[in-house]
Amino acid sequence: MPQSVPPDRPGRESRPHGLKQRRGIPDPEKMSASHFILLIEADSSRTAPLVAQLIRLGVEPIRVSDLAEAVEMIQSRQYAISAVLLPAELPGGELARSLRRMRLREPVLPCMAYGKAPDQAQRERLRQAGVLLSLWDGYDLGMLRFQLNRLVSGENHHPLRGTRRVPMHTPVRVQVGDREKDGLLYSLSENGCFIETPRASMDGARLRLIFSLEAQQLEIDGVVAFANVPGNLQRPNLPLGMGVRFTNVLEPHRESLARFIDGRLNDLEV
Repeated sequence: MPQSVPPDRPGRESRPHGLKQRRGIPDPEKMSASHFILLIEADSSRTAPLVAQLIRLGVEPIRVSDLAEAVEMIQSRQYAISAVLLPAELPGGELARSLRRMRLREPVLPCMAYGKAPDQAQRERLRQAGVLLSLWDGYDLGMLRFQLNRLVSGENHHPLRGTRRVPMHTPVRVQVGDREKDGLLYSLSENGCFIETPRASMDGARLRLIFSLEAQQLEIDGVVAFANVPGNLQRPNLPLGMGVRFTNVLEPHRESLARFIDGRLNDLEV
């Protein structure tokens, strides 16, 4: 039977374990969603750190021990499963057959492999089974949150050039007119970025971003596409801050962005 995660404090209301939205002031570390993630864990002691990190992000997974239990859980429709986390070392043939059975019930079921990065042959088997995202050993909490957001948003089904995003944790200076404020790059694409900051600018504000990318300093103009602020969380799965669309990017800078993103995606996708 699936394992449930014990409550994290006495007296907490008993409820199904999944992605939960907490009311009140948003916690910048907590994710917000409504469906459940299925975690296949052949060795629960090995996945204990991952489970603890998921719970820290506000995610309490439905835990099963193998592919057979996973298929049974999906087919039962006991929970609205929106994604699957699975060990990277699962046999390719058995995995492909099991995922086909799951997707007969849930046609859109994104999957992410976790664990030690496999060799190219196993990566190919995972891709052939329909596993696109990865969470290799050595990730941090920011990477986990970023990849979970991609997993549940379905972004990995639309890998168009320019829409590809990678996680960042890089200081950025934001110039708005004659004023300047500091922020943190949370994610980056060739067309824009998300800046984590408690001082988001208004939608439509024009600004200049100054940050370093692989020892190269970039200065890129942009316009605020949306602000994620308390009372107006336009993207509940993102931290407080603002999404910025780049404008008039110099070709050398665009090439640097594309090269950097290509390199990072090797660690983010199977």
